[in-house]
Amino acid sequence: MNRSLIVLLTALFTQGAWAETHTINAFLADPVTVLDEQGAPQRDLAKKDAPTQPLTVLQYNSALEIVQVELAGQKVWLDTMDLRIEPPLKVVGLPCEGLTKSQAKSSRNHSTIGFGAGCNQ
Repeated sequence: MNRSLIVLLTALFTQGAWAETHTINAFLADPVTVLDEQGAPQRDLAKKDAPTQPLTVLQYNSALEIVQVELAGQKVWLDTMDLRIEPPLKVVGLPCEGLTKSQAKSSRNHSTIGFGAGCNQ
C-alpha cells in the first residue's frame, strides 16, 4: 500500500518537474499593453519600466494568444506579439518552396524562398 502510494506521488510530482518552463526574455513593443484575462487593454507599461530579468510565464491562453506573468507582485496578462518568449510557445512547420526556373540563366539557381537552411531540397 505504502509502496504504491509513493510510486503514484513520485509520478505525479515528476510530471510537473518535466513540464517545459517558458520565460519572457525581452519586451519587443514600447509601450507594452497590460491586458485582463479576456484580452481587453487595461494600461500601458513603458519599456523602460519593464523588468530586465527574465519573467516566468504562469499561464498561456492559446485562444487569445496571451500569457500571464507576475509584475510587481500582481498577476497580469500580456500579448505574445509584444514579447520574446523562450522556448517559443508555437512552432509552425513551413513547407519548402523552390524557385521556378523562368529563364535559361536562372537554371543554376537552386534557392528556396525565405526558409533558409531548414530546407533540404
